[in-house]
Amino acid sequence: DEEEEEEEEDDSDDDEDVDEEDDDANERDSGSYLDLRHDRYAEVAGGAGAAAFNEAYGDTTAAQARAGRDIQGIPWDRLQFTREQYREKRVSEYKNYANLDFAPAALDVACAACPVTPCPPHAPYFNFAHNTRAVRSNFVHFQLRNLVWATSKQDAYVMSENRVVHWNAATRRATTVLDLDGGASGAGGVIAGDFPRIQVSTTCVRNGLVAAGGFAGELVTLDMRTGASRFLRVSNDDNGITNAIEFFETRSGSEVLVSANNDMMTRFYDLETMQCLARHRYPWAVNYAVASQCGRHMVVVGDSSEAWLVDTASGRRMAKMEGHLDFSFAAAWHPNGCMFATGNQDTTTRLWDVRHLGQSLAVLRGTMGAIRSLRFSADGRFLAAAEPADFVHVYDAAAGFSEVQTLDHFGETAGVGFSPDGEALFIGVADLTYGSVLEYSRARRGSAAVVV
Repeated sequence: DEEEEEEEEDDSDDDEDVDEEDDDANERDSGSYLDLRHDRYAEVAGGAGAAAFNEAYGDTTAAQARAGRDIQGIPWDRLQFTREQYREKRVSEYKNYANLDFAPAALDVACAACPVTPCPPHAPYFNFAHNTRAVRSNFVHFQLRNLVWATSKQDAYVMSENRVVHWNAATRRATTVLDLDGGASGAGGVIAGDFPRIQVSTTCVRNGLVAAGGFAGELVTLDMRTGASRFLRVSNDDNGITNAIEFFETRSGSEVLVSANNDMMTRFYDLETMQCLARHRYPWAVNYAVASQCGRHMVVVGDSSEAWLVDTASGRRMAKMEGHLDFSFAAAWHPNGCMFATGNQDTTTRLWDVRHLGQSLAVLRGTMGAIRSLRFSADGRFLAAAEPADFVHVYDAAAGFSEVQTLDHFGETAGVGFSPDGEALFIGVADLTYGSVLEYSRARRGSAAVVV
């Protein structure tokens, strides 16, 4: 339960004993928010009872949601509170995790200067399309939530129990493509060979390539087109957890993987050979690093209230952005190559312009928790900002980020991902009872909307 996160020893800097503590931490951080494990309707007997429950409360379609069914299949009519009552309770009791002491009121002036209004209910940006519990998203570190990627409006890749699982939204089938839980990929997936068990902390999937990082500095890549895979340990540091992975293309056209690690390093690898091209050191643990469209510049955030703009080739700092009040774990570039966003544990997203870095363009406050994951749609129209639980905010860049659609679910968020064409948005929900993948489709004028 998120309320217990404040009992964590510290942030990702204190993971020396993670192997012993991880199983317990994972259960705490992705525990059932409604605790339906002890509800008589969820705790059904095996066989026919379980089948009946899954049939009644399994996948949810858009048609079912329009008819009044909860998008996650939660049987509110059988609980002692309504959805609205539980939402109010959840928001009021949620404890946001922070590494630094700060007064939330210190953000009031900056956020007031950037007022944000909800988009009209009759004109949402995205409509609910489907929720499947055939894939149960999860995560192993409560601060690392970049575990959902989409390669088309029908293809999503989600981390589930140390396995990268492909969810086909057209056929409604789930297939393991990379098994890092101690065995080879299952039948129907890409056979990638045997790997030691890896506690997967982060993933990246793009253009037929899958990469996964681990708690002990592991890095695994898989070419789904050929089945070729590589395994290496990028850091032997006791605290070398791989916090984030991104792919980018250089000006020469070569594809590069950048790994952000807790040992205060970013590392660059040629995706074809996996040879290390460069290493750059920072004064703090690096939580996320992402390159601009041209590949020349990189935004780096970590265990600091600062964000850095650096030269990708040399690692030289070009600018230091200040304004956040805690550590940052998310960053994303707008496709125009001039604007980027940073997400922080102070519950805000800040927008920046490389041409005017004296202050942020906008400060967007979340509802109750840190901003753990950020994604721009490929056309630059939308920015998705995911909190640790319950809320994903979709801002309209065309409106200057002054309008937002807030997608509302219950449970921890494992990650978010737009399809390359911007037609779909996938959200991984990590929960012991209602773990799933939520799918939203781009709204069109005149379409029937399901807004929650």
